Amino acid sequence: MRICLLLLPLVLAACMAVPESTTRAATPPAHSTSASLSPDTLARYHWQLHDAVDNSGKRLNALFGLPDKPLQLDFAAGRIHVSNACNGIGGSYLIVEGRLDVAPMMHTMMACHDQTLMQREHTITAMLSSKPTLILSMTGSTPTLTLTADDGQTLTFAGSTTQGP
Repeated sequence: MRICLLLLPLVLAACMAVPESTTRAATPPAHSTSASLSPDTLARYHWQLHDAVDNSGKRLNALFGLPDKPLQLDFAAGRIHVSNACNGIGGSYLIVEGRLDVAPMMHTMMACHDQTLMQREHTITAMLSSKPTLILSMTGSTPTLTLTADDGQTLTFAGSTTQGP
């Protein structure tokens, strides 16, 4: 009962409406073709971290310490779920003017001693809280989802088809 009372504020926060953003959207990279950015398109794929760079273009190697379990984003029914970080992370989202607007997220509260998992959690939480620009593109036959924060940090995810009906 006590845990339920502690989680109630998090559940209520996740259900709150998210205000619309008034910032501009970025343009897709020249080497790829633009694809339709919609919740339905995002939900068709498991998005696994493919590349990550800081605002000076330096690769964030600390995010890639567990190659068999890459950081993953999944979108379904207006919600985003992050896996392969220290804790499970999730929340509701909207796409507003080319940006991913995520409501306050819920986290599980497990202790984590793995530095890669801790760095992933810190990085993705900060990125999703920043209302990053979203770019969905096709590089060959692979869909690519790029999230870019206003400070220039960029996370690129490659899509693999979900096993749905």
